[in-house]
Amino acid sequence: MVRPDRQAAAAPGVPNPRRLGLRPHAARLAIGLVLLALAPLAGCSNIVTPWGQWRAAYNNGLVRKLSSEEIADASGPADSNNLFRRWITPRNNPSLRSLDSPTSTQVLGSDGWRPMAKPAPDPVADAELAAAEKLFNQGKLDEAEKKFAAMVKKYGPPTTHGENARFYVAECQYQRKHYTAAHQSYQKLVSDYPGTTFLQKLTERELEIGRIWLAQSDPTTPAEKKLPWQARFDGRLPWIDSQGSGIQALEHAQHNDPIGPSSDKAAIEIADFYMKHADYETAADYYELFVKEWAGKKSQFLQHAQLSAIDARVKSYMGPEYDSSCLEKARGMAIQTMETFPERQASFEKLYLTIDHINDANAEKIYNIGMQYKRMKKVASAEYYLGWVPQRWPNSPWAVKAKTELAQLAKMPRKPSKPSKIIIPPGASDPFMSSGPMGGMMGGMMNGMGMGGMGMGMPGGMM
Repeated sequence: MVRPDRQAAAAPGVPNPRRLGLRPHAARLAIGLVLLALAPLAGCSNIVTPWGQWRAAYNNGLVRKLSSEEIADASGPADSNNLFRRWITPRNNPSLRSLDSPTSTQVLGSDGWRPMAKPAPDPVADAELAAAEKLFNQGKLDEAEKKFAAMVKKYGPPTTHGENARFYVAECQYQRKHYTAAHQSYQKLVSDYPGTTFLQKLTERELEIGRIWLAQSDPTTPAEKKLPWQARFDGRLPWIDSQGSGIQALEHAQHNDPIGPSSDKAAIEIADFYMKHADYETAADYYELFVKEWAGKKSQFLQHAQLSAIDARVKSYMGPEYDSSCLEKARGMAIQTMETFPERQASFEKLYLTIDHINDANAEKIYNIGMQYKRMKKVASAEYYLGWVPQRWPNSPWAVKAKTELAQLAKMPRKPSKPSKIIIPPGASDPFMSSGPMGGMMGGMMNGMGMGGMGMGMPGGMM
């Protein structure tokens, strides 16, 4: 008699071998074959097994086959091997039908090198769009958003009705102050319609959303523009990281329309944000990128970006013990600013003072290096660096200090410095060991065995 728990342990869908009258070994073989056949259908599919490769080859979700309309719409014979001809004359979009016969193939239209396609009239879609726009103009934003959302699902890309509906969905969300949803809808619009006619309006909205989110962490923001804590739950603020989401919105406004009127505003506000939060290196990178992209173009923020880049580089300098490449970048930007705006001589006084400050910082750094060599009693090296200070920066206060130290170095005894062992090439005579090739070889062997320095009074080792 079979126990009930053994009957319950049988896999569903697998036939009972006792009912089929099979022997135990034959039953196990049959069950194994059934489970082997069902294994590819369970879990995550892959294309490693032959079964997975066959499924991938006939899976329409991976690669969509060409429809009969697309094949019939090809210019010339429907031959997929003629890649050059298909590249020169791309296949037409089946959702767009031009009412006029093509007269030229040398114009880049919305569907490749052909005349601009005109969508066929659709009275039903026009009526739906007009009814939804009427609700929008009447201020019934909730009802209008639902109708526009239904049109997006019904028409979708690449139709113009879907484009209009997608834009108005985002507009309804923006005017209802659902900024998080509006931000996502605007990005969906750009993703589905890269050449949308609402690009300028879209970037303006993204710029405003980014300003609203970044203003929440700005202590100078007026109280009436601060959003309450519950704004994170009603869609006005993201749940987390309002600053990061605000920067992302400004970056979208900058990159979605690089030559638009909002691009330079978004770029300079990103840099200003990092400057206000004392992230000087990041701010300097954004300011310098702005100068590089907008050099030679008309932007009211160009000089502001140059001056702010200089200020950010100078403030990012951490002291004479650290790297000073940021000071050289600041000096180069100051010179570039004076060359870019030669008519603004009145504002150059601050730049000259900044260059003097950079010179003093560099003189201090070289002076400290010279003093380090003096403490190590490396007289020649100390004289080299300390003599560099009055020669290059004679008007710096560090030049006076360097001259005083040079007078003291002139009275100090000088000892020849032996070269470091790490710069001696293999096979060369070792000045730290006794003369002769065997001495150098033995010294190297002793050092290789960790015995260097163990000799009694001999710098090369025991030998």
